[in-house]
Amino acid sequence: MANSLPQSLEELKSWLQQLDEVLFKKAIEWAKQCYKSILEKLDKALTEHRDTGLRIEHCRAVWYQTRLGTIKIRRRQYRNMEGRYRYLLDEITGMRQYQHMTTGVQMLALDMASFMPYRRSAEVLRKASAIDLPHQTIWRMVQKVADPYLKKTERGIKWFLETGEIPEGKMKEVSRLFLEADGVMLSLQRERQRKTEVKVGIAYEGWEKAGKDRYRTVNKTVYAAIAGEQSFWAGMSLKLQRKYDLSRVKDTIVGGDGARWVKEGTAYLNGRFQLDRYHLNRELTLALGNDKATKRSVWHACKCGAVEAGLQIMAQAMEQARGEKLQRIAKAYHYLQDNSMGLADYRLALGDEGKALRRTGAMEGNVDKLIARRMKNQGMSWTTKGIRRLLCVRFLILEKKLSDWLTVCNATDHGIDMPRRKIRRIVNRLSMYQPDDWLRANIPALYGPHNLHPWVIALKNITEVPFI
Repeated sequence: MANSLPQSLEELKSWLQQLDEVLFKKAIEWAKQCYKSILEKLDKALTEHRDTGLRIEHCRAVWYQTRLGTIKIRRRQYRNMEGRYRYLLDEITGMRQYQHMTTGVQMLALDMASFMPYRRSAEVLRKASAIDLPHQTIWRMVQKVADPYLKKTERGIKWFLETGEIPEGKMKEVSRLFLEADGVMLSLQRERQRKTEVKVGIAYEGWEKAGKDRYRTVNKTVYAAIAGEQSFWAGMSLKLQRKYDLSRVKDTIVGGDGARWVKEGTAYLNGRFQLDRYHLNRELTLALGNDKATKRSVWHACKCGAVEAGLQIMAQAMEQARGEKLQRIAKAYHYLQDNSMGLADYRLALGDEGKALRRTGAMEGNVDKLIARRMKNQGMSWTTKGIRRLLCVRFLILEKKLSDWLTVCNATDHGIDMPRRKIRRIVNRLSMYQPDDWLRANIPALYGPHNLHPWVIALKNITEVPFI
């Protein structure tokens, strides 16, 4: 936007269209000055409260990456008795070494990266805010945040598998839990294998109405890992045990598509398997096609738990089929055999209590929302470490635990005993400065004895906005 004032209606329209952007930049510049003044004043105050063994060496500048953009801050460098250098301002503001970035920037950048590609995240941040980060920086940020959390989780699972001991948790008591699991294949790069399976599990207590003919799960817990069957179910059990007292759960329904590792989860959680109706319907539709009468008969037999009757109907259909159709029906026949333990609707055994419950089948939508949209549907390929790291950050955000974890990651033992009242006084005094003081200034010549001189008239025209 030019510095000159608009001289026509078209120029005025263009000027007004950019007004919000200009004012935003002006506000950001003022906020940067305020932020810089507060921190540098705080750094000066820290000299009075530092440990007696710290000696001031230099006053060095560094660029802080903030929600307001990059700001150059001059802060004092100290040296302790052992010869180690320290920056007290960095420590008290939670700045990590070689990553001078506020928690707000980290939260926003990680949130963006968990839902869109790194390069796109950097572009959106640059266009929508004052934050200007290279996409490689966001990628490294995900790595630095996720790696400690993953190591902590792996240690907990290893300890659980070796000892069977479970850390204390909230231990909520519920009578019934629903658990569903599925796997999603992701493409790999720079790995021996071309694809890997991410195992995903969700657990919830039931359903609540969210609208007309719409329901949502209650108190959903999610878990995902690239791991073997034993490690996955150990991790899932450990996460659930931190939230629930599993010994008090009387009934656990484990739903899935019939994969062996999903059915094995019933042994870990002392539950019973339920084949998802979506997968049952898909197999019957692929096998029987337009033969709706046969499909309806098999479906009803499976629902009622009459597995042998359903298999008999499928066997009769095979006798009448030929060629490719015979192969499809035979495949569905074996699918029903393999999952006979989960064909009957679990609600039948609950009597009247089961009438208020719904069928399982929330897993497909959750796989899409949790994994596929971000990591599969955009033609992406990953390293195994990259998948684990992004899943870790994504789940921390979905579970609203990222802020607490960043506090742990950025925590430093600065050992500074500075009164909070003094910090508050510094912030309040410097932040109360009014950014529009310059607007209250006036030019005496415009109203003095020379107000009719040509040079005064020209000056008045410059200071006024002509409205046409």
